[in-house]
Amino acid sequence: MMNRLDHVKRLCLFAHFDKDNIVDEYVLFYLRDIRKVADRIVFVSASPLAAETISRLKNICDSVIIRKNEGYDFAGWQTALKSETLKDFDELILCNDSVYGPLLPLERVFGAMREESCDFWGITSSYDIAYHIQSYFLVFKKTVLDSAVFQKFWESTNIPQSKKQVIRLCEIGLSQTLFSAGFKASIYARYRFLAVYFIFYRLRSYLIRGGRRIYEFAQAVLSQVIFLLRVIFFGANRRKRNHGFRKMLVALVKRSVIFAAGIGSGIKNILRDAPSVIIDFIRHPEERIRGLFLYFERIMKSTNVTHFLWRQLILYSGMPFIKVDLLRDNPMAMNINDYAKVISTVSNYNIPLIRSHLSRVGNGSGGKR
Repeated sequence: MMNRLDHVKRLCLFAHFDKDNIVDEYVLFYLRDIRKVADRIVFVSASPLAAETISRLKNICDSVIIRKNEGYDFAGWQTALKSETLKDFDELILCNDSVYGPLLPLERVFGAMREESCDFWGITSSYDIAYHIQSYFLVFKKTVLDSAVFQKFWESTNIPQSKKQVIRLCEIGLSQTLFSAGFKASIYARYRFLAVYFIFYRLRSYLIRGGRRIYEFAQAVLSQVIFLLRVIFFGANRRKRNHGFRKMLVALVKRSVIFAAGIGSGIKNILRDAPSVIIDFIRHPEERIRGLFLYFERIMKSTNVTHFLWRQLILYSGMPFIKVDLLRDNPMAMNINDYAKVISTVSNYNIPLIRSHLSRVGNGSGGKR
C-alpha cells in the first residue's frame, strides 16, 4: 500500500536493545508514530525478547528479528536489509530506540522535508571527525536506494565490535561514502543560528574562569600577607632562642620572588602581545570579528549538539527528539533539570514515558547506547 501522507512508499528498519530484554512503552509509542509514515516496519532487536513481547510488537510492526548483541545498530540494519528488497520502496528509514519521542508528529517532519533538494537526510548533523548525518534517524531517498555505492556499503562493510569504530567506519563512513558519490544531504533541526548562543555561553564560561583566576590571585596575595604577619608576630618572640625569624624571613623572600616572577611573566606576555593584537583588530575589524565567529562555530560543530543545545533545538528548531543518554547519563553535565517543562512548552508528549524508563535503567546503566 502507498503511504497516505505523500504517496511515498517507505520501509523502516528499527534497531533495539534493552538490558532487561523488554520493549519499553516509549519505544512502542515511537513505533506507533512511525507507522503513520511507513508502509513496512522491521523491528530488529539485540535482546532475547519473550514470545508475548514479540506478539505485542507484531501488532505494530510487520516483522520482528532477534539477533546477537554485536555490531550495534548498523549490524542490525545490515541483517534486516538482507531480507528486504529496496527496489520495492521509495524511501528507507533507519532509526533506533536511543531517543525519546517524537515530540511532534513525524508526519509533520516528513512533510517539511518533502521539498528539500537532497538525496538523504536526518534530524541533526555533526562535524566530529568528519561531517556526517547522525544515525539515530536517517532517511534515504530513491536515488540512494538504487545506487550501487549504497548497496555495496551494506554488502561489503564488516561491522566492528568497538563503538568508536562503528561510529567512525559506519556512521561517519556512510555519510562520507555517499558524499563522495555526489549525493546531497540535509537536516531537519537546523542549529546554525544557535552559534550566537554558543558564543555567549563560551564568553560566560571565560568570565567565570577569569573570575576564578582573580580569586586565586587574591588568595595567593592574602597568603603572603598572612605569612608576613606570622614572621613579624610569632617569629620575633622566638628569635633570641633560635634562628626561626631568619629562616622564616628567608622563606618569605623566596616565596615572594617566585610569586612576583610569575606575575611579571604574565604581565610581560600581555604587554608584548596586546599592542599587535589591538592594532591588528583596528586595521581589520570585520575579518577579526568574522574569524571569532568562525572559531566558535567550529568548536560548536565538533560538539554533540543533541546534548549541548538540547533545549534550544527543542524550543527553536522543532527538534522532534531528546536523547536517552542525555537524560540517563548526561556526559556533558548539562542542566537538564527542566527537561519536562521544556518539552511541555512545545509538545504534549507523555512525560511519564520518559520518567518510567529512566527509573528502570538508572543513571549510566542503560546498556550499549
